[in-house]
Amino acid sequence: MMGAADAEARYRAVLWRLEAYFASRTDVKNWEKLFLNGGCFWFAQFLHWRIRNSCLMINRAEEHCALAFGEGLYDITGQVSKYNFHPASEREISFMKKNYIPRFDVKKLEQYLESSSLADTGFYCYGDLQKIS
Repeated sequence: MMGAADAEARYRAVLWRLEAYFASRTDVKNWEKLFLNGGCFWFAQFLHWRIRNSCLMINRAEEHCALAFGEGLYDITGQVSKYNFHPASEREISFMKKNYIPRFDVKKLEQYLESSSLADTGFYCYGDLQKIS
């Protein structure tokens, strides 16, 4: 069973790789905003398939998605307040897939993350990557 520390380490590893990916892109400034304006569902789902016992959460008032694991709720900025968040239903997940559209090349980013050192650290997927797209 994955502990909270391991889940946090996986979360931090993805953040580190995202920072490295976007640092190499001169056309993107403030890359974190991409995951607050459309990319939040992609980010949460990407992590969800890699962190056991995690839960996709939605805040309908702010139209924002985050991932609950361990004792916290996380998005691209780190641990966030659980206020107004609830576990996303299948209907809400379908809504997010259709409406929370990332403003970056998902396929290129996924290829980078899958080919990066994440694989070397035992960072594997619990779900099917094809479901992301």
